Amino acid sequence: MDELHFEGDPETDSTRRRLERVLKEESRPRWPWFAALAAGSTAFVFWQVRKRRRNGNGSDSGKTERRRS
Repeated sequence: MDELHFEGDPETDSTRRRLERVLKEESRPRWPWFAALAAGSTAFVFWQVRKRRRNGNGSDSGKTERRRS
């Protein structure tokens, strides 16, 4: 038989109050994590570009240089 829920049913009220608490809680902002990830990625890319330019292995050179041992 189907369960009937009447107004004032303790189980229903408890669930409703729990959901109200969960929905009212303000979530912490997530933008600082995204900003930190973007800044870190950008810094890493610039660091790699500067490292390649310093070593003379730029992607614009088209040729690979060999060192003599």
